[in-house]
Amino acid sequence: MELSLLLAFLATNFLLNITPGPAVLQVVGHSLGNGWRRTQASIFGILAANAMYCMMSALGLSALILAAPSLFDIIKWCGAGYLVWIGVRTIVSALRQNAVETMPGRPASWFTLFKRSFLLQGANPKSVLFFCAMLPTFAGPADGAPQRIFLLGLCAIALEYPVLLAYSLLGWRMAGITKGAAARRTLGIASGLSLIGAASLVARTSLHNK
Repeated sequence: MELSLLLAFLATNFLLNITPGPAVLQVVGHSLGNGWRRTQASIFGILAANAMYCMMSALGLSALILAAPSLFDIIKWCGAGYLVWIGVRTIVSALRQNAVETMPGRPASWFTLFKRSFLLQGANPKSVLFFCAMLPTFAGPADGAPQRIFLLGLCAIALEYPVLLAYSLLGWRMAGITKGAAARRTLGIASGLSLIGAASLVARTSLHNK
């Protein structure tokens, strides 16, 4: 693989990782009420969904999604709807319990956190575009491209983990600072509105603005 392509890929991936999106909001929200250690399950759920799309891209199955705009639209609207649903639940929970939806009296189970994040990232069209449309452009010549796509995907997943870990630690620290009921209520409402805002961005995603 050409060094210039690899460097371009690493730079692009780094910028995408540090930009807050649905996955980051999910990790921060989960760490607020469950602690950074338990939130590792949420992070692995996100990375598992990315690994699924990485495999699809390496196997050439991504062509099915890109060749069928209607299928992409289904993923997009499911993702946007899921984000709105989580956002509304977060706001309602904040108003009723003076805390965000991920701050129940008892922390959520590891499996619940993994499942919620896997579903969220699996329905995130940004992930589809990155692994199925953008990543192959860095793979170089067609000969051996599937193997390079797979390796680049693994690299992207490995590089995303420390970023999400940092955000989980940030959420955990925020939970330690926001002890008051009013502060938690405000944080919960802001978190819900951010998820709804992310849903708006997802809804505007198309195959033409990748």
